Amino acid sequence: MTLIISAASWDKELKAGMRQAELIPLARQAGCQGVEFRPYWTNIEEEIPEVTAALAKYNFVCAYASNEAILAATKEETLLAIQSLQAGLKLAARLGAKVLRFNAANGPFDAGFVGQEWWIDALRPVLAEAQDLSITLAVENGPDAKKGDPLLFTAIFTALPTLSLTYDTANWLYANARPEVALDLFLTQVGYVHLKDIICENASLKHSYPGTGLVDVKGLKARIQASGYQGLMALEFPGGDKPMERVFSSLAYLGVQQA
Repeated sequence: MTLIISAASWDKELKAGMRQAELIPLARQAGCQGVEFRPYWTNIEEEIPEVTAALAKYNFVCAYASNEAILAATKEETLLAIQSLQAGLKLAARLGAKVLRFNAANGPFDAGFVGQEWWIDALRPVLAEAQDLSITLAVENGPDAKKGDPLLFTAIFTALPTLSLTYDTANWLYANARPEVALDLFLTQVGYVHLKDIICENASLKHSYPGTGLVDVKGLKARIQASGYQGLMALEFPGGDKPMERVFSSLAYLGVQQA
């Protein structure tokens, strides 16, 4: 298991002009081994060489969390989304990413497309290219009743058994599913992990950092590790005004000893 930090925790800073290469020494400061990058690029052609050089300097790994998806409201929109996913895969390869995380859908979608021959045919070349590049394609259970529905993911993995799951420890609650039960269902599909918590505020669920909310993030992490999982786990949560403080708090809660 390799622990990394996520650009998501520095959302405010990255939107204000921080470059993603700056996350790499922060990961090292936290005692983590890499970074989950996201589409925060200002000048991608300048930034990718910065990122790859910094990763090589520290012998770090990375994942790429794209905004692509594999389902949409119409067949035409779904095919365009899958084409975009293939472009995201090429970007992940340029970064040297071990994982490409993506969404089941980004808006309204037709779950009936899952398993249809045209849908599978459209995804086959993406899966083949990812295999050739040694990149894990991992679809995430979204923070939404429909995009995080365990039944949807059962259908997806039945149709595409070589696809992996980005198991987000917290997002299952948005779909009224227990994270522990979801892990029972999908443990063998887990190819990437987001470590995140959920708090209930004013009768609404909100993302939080591990150890502060409703999810037994520590227990779920331990179960995944005990299964023999050797992949990446990302600390992926809102950083607020103190992202590093929340990273260190999460590490302490998880019992991760600092170097």
